[in-house]
Amino acid sequence: MPAIFHVDQARTFKAVMFLSSAPKTVFGDNNKQDTTSDGIPKWTVDVVATFEQFGRSENEVLKISVSSHKDPAEVFGGMPQPVELVNFRVGISPVEKRTDRNGREKITGGSAWYTADELRPLTAPPAPRAAKSAEA
Repeated sequence: MPAIFHVDQARTFKAVMFLSSAPKTVFGDNNKQDTTSDGIPKWTVDVVATFEQFGRSENEVLKISVSSHKDPAEVFGGMPQPVELVNFRVGISPVEKRTDRNGREKITGGSAWYTADELRPLTAPPAPRAAKSAEA
């Protein structure tokens, strides 16, 4: 069974709103930003997704990994606004049985993670005002 699923945003969510972004740090070192194998910085982007479940609207904050040379928040001016998640994917970490240092068996994994290639604003910037004509 595949562990990564591509998501049709329009069919899955009623709305997706950008909230914030922050550098994704290297596991175990909160002072160093993580990068892809080719050196592109990784970011954690928080969005709130609205979806319908059992006839009711539900909201959930999703933490989405995005790789970008620039902070994804720059395009949004740091303001919450509707977004498109470009090439949005959901992955499921495999369930594993592990033994901790005290010899007890633990079940780990089985959790969802999210990634997208980029976020695009759904709201168009205001059109420039037409110059006033010289008619009087």
